[in-house]
Amino acid sequence: MHGSVKHPYLPIYGNKVLALRMGYLDMHGVKRDRTWTVLESTAEANSTTITLRDPVDWQVGEEIAIAPTTFESRDAEQKKIVAIDRTNPNKPVITLDSKLTTKRFAETQTFGDKEIDMRAEVGLLSRNVVFQGDSSSFDDQYGATVFLHSMGDDSLTARLENVEFTNVGQAFKVGRYAVHFHMIGNVHNSYIKSNAVHTSFNRAFTMHGTSYLRIINNVVYDVMGHNIFIEDAVERHNQIHDNLVIMTKRSWSLLNTD
Repeated sequence: MHGSVKHPYLPIYGNKVLALRMGYLDMHGVKRDRTWTVLESTAEANSTTITLRDPVDWQVGEEIAIAPTTFESRDAEQKKIVAIDRTNPNKPVITLDSKLTTKRFAETQTFGDKEIDMRAEVGLLSRNVVFQGDSSSFDDQYGATVFLHSMGDDSLTARLENVEFTNVGQAFKVGRYAVHFHMIGNVHNSYIKSNAVHTSFNRAFTMHGTSYLRIINNVVYDVMGHNIFIEDAVERHNQIHDNLVIMTKRSWSLLNTD
């Protein structure tokens, strides 16, 4: 997607945008068995390998995000997979393209009668279907957006699954989020499942005046502002679960909570 803030706008929808009104949007990548998991064992700083707790269908050349286990969110890292050892297919060992900068803890700790799993999460960022802003997006923090707005209940359907969204969101612009369901009402047939959003300059998924949307099993990494945002508190019956969010960055141009 190409464009800049100086280019002409579609009323309501903006520019550098995939806009949908009273129609259908289907984006479906190859199904992935697992979009995120956790470490099986602790990985020390400077290590170039990590062992996962679960089997995955991830491939050499794909990108992953590794959550920090320090007290600093910016210790998250994006890495490329250069090799995968599946000698034990249930505990794959991934070789990374560069060393880990900090230790990644992977144990269950007990506090009183409570057990808390403290393992570092690992999310898959790559998909075979990619929606992205052009090369200028990063320079001016003005990425591509998907804006979904229509006249009322179920007057549009958007099904987004196993898609990679990158260089998305338009910083300092209200409403210009990576994927924005805007004032539609009920969207029983729509969903956002198993996608990856990384490098977004303005949130990831926003539902505004929208109900019955399903946001499930997505990976969100390196995003400015609220990552999964319910805007007015009038939204009802939305399902938001099993998503992984890593390295949220503050934004100075939206709500104070962003």
